[in-house]
Amino acid sequence: MGFRTATAGDADLLRDRGNPAHTVRRPSRTALTHIIRPGINLAIWQRSVPTAIANWIQTSSLDGRPLLSSDLDLKIPAACVPVALATAIDRPSTSDREGLSALASDVGDLAKILMRIAEQPCVRVRLEWVTDQQCSCFHSDRVPYRLVCTYRGEGTEWVTNQTAAKLTSPDSEPPENEVYRLASGDVAIMRGSLSVADGTPALMHRSPPIASASQARLFLAIDPTASSKSAR
Repeated sequence: MGFRTATAGDADLLRDRGNPAHTVRRPSRTALTHIIRPGINLAIWQRSVPTAIANWIQTSSLDGRPLLSSDLDLKIPAACVPVALATAIDRPSTSDREGLSALASDVGDLAKILMRIAEQPCVRVRLEWVTDQQCSCFHSDRVPYRLVCTYRGEGTEWVTNQTAAKLTSPDSEPPENEVYRLASGDVAIMRGSLSVADGTPALMHRSPPIASASQARLFLAIDPTASSKSAR
């Protein structure tokens, strides 16, 4: 079954159908700590995109240029993320620099949250300007945990454990009314396939569809790692 492009009304439905028992969703960063509880495979900190970042995105999007000159993939100690990211994405424009500094600070804060939860000193940080649906099939990640946040565009789509159990092949498409979607700005930690010792299944999820360049996403993913050896 094909997947039609979601409307704004669909997005509300995808987000606001309550919390399945295997998820925690709260307007506080403390929600993320619940990911280590048995039975929980998705923890969501409901929030808006921080104001300084949102203002930069809005201003920079007016001329149609990508928000990043190139995608970033860094494997570093969590404490080093703000400086490393600020250096990697520095731009000469003062207005850009202010927004990018706020972005680097926010990503650094999220990296430290995941570091403490996963009890690993280093992280892999991927910050990407996404113009197509990278992962159209529902899948789980081969990591213990993955933190995701979409600063621009639609957030990651996911399904409940019950729906996931009915997906019989990689191309299986669930009913549209069983697909949930994170909001832009939400921070979520998903349990991956390497953190299922207590019997909790990994979360099945995918990238949202992108119908045009105007729907491009600024997407962050952070994985815990034991070392800072190069990710490339």
